[in-house]
Amino acid sequence: MPELHAIVIHCRDPYLLAPFWSLAAGLPVAPEDERKLADRSLAPDEAVLLRDPHRHRPDLWIAPVTATGEQPGPGRIHLDLVGDAEERAAVLEAGATVVRELPGWTVCADPEGNEFCLLPHHP
Repeated sequence: MPELHAIVIHCRDPYLLAPFWSLAAGLPVAPEDERKLADRSLAPDEAVLLRDPHRHRPDLWIAPVTATGEQPGPGRIHLDLVGDAEERAAVLEAGATVVRELPGWTVCADPEGNEFCLLPHHP
């Protein structure tokens, strides 16, 4: 059976979304990509890798859609994140917006409009 290895989020601006999703998903930017983000030296079609080398989780790639000429729109992917009130506040401070509050979770959007859900920790 195949195993989930990575999730790819296509975007217009990896310099905006890579730091956002790094914080929101709790995955650090890979060291080689961290330098490129700081220097703003990514190639036009180069993706940014978010990976925690100490934990087995799927990698998260933030990939621009410039190579195909396609213009990405909101709704390309939907992630469910679990966090406490402090983590929720950090995600909102990093640029997320609340789309709607529902019983038990909050629907948010990243800086490019991709929706995701914030759920509380369950015992």
